[in-house]
Amino acid sequence: MGALFSTRDLAEEFSGNARDLGMSALSGLEPEELSGWDAIEVYAASGHGYVLVVSERGTGLFHASDIAAHAAEGTGEIPFPLYILSDERGESPLISVQTGDEVAGEETLVAALFTSTGKARAFRDRASHLGLPDLLGTIDDRDGLRRHALVAGQAGAVYAVVDPESGLSEAIPIQELTL
Repeated sequence: MGALFSTRDLAEEFSGNARDLGMSALSGLEPEELSGWDAIEVYAASGHGYVLVVSERGTGLFHASDIAAHAAEGTGEIPFPLYILSDERGESPLISVQTGDEVAGEETLVAALFTSTGKARAFRDRASHLGLPDLLGTIDDRDGLRRHALVAGQAGAVYAVVDPESGLSEAIPIQELTL
């Protein structure tokens, strides 16, 4: 388990009291400053299963992958790994999304990407009417994303959306991902 603190003073106080809190592995440690979202993303992705976050406003225990994804959002970067719904041939379907005038029936093809396997499965379950495949593929890095975007673009996708079900995701033009 890792730990992040909003201030150096909180980190030092916690380190001094960690043994009394049943966290002797964190007792007596010297805090290091992480400057910027990049450093936080690297720290959270460094092999910790969970990260304890402590601030003046409260404390929370989070999956390290969620912290890394949140930090990646802070840098404007796409968080890896990403997951895609895929069939046994490794193909990932595009999703048709209504755009513009409903009467005109304007639609755009979108490549759906997910920051966790749970989010991918939840989306598939809630969109059962789309007949999405049961398997998951993984995109581990920027080069894998570029390759996926090239194929999706050739198949007609105009945008990619990360975690479409959240409603917080912005559509990313496929062309931006192929550079």
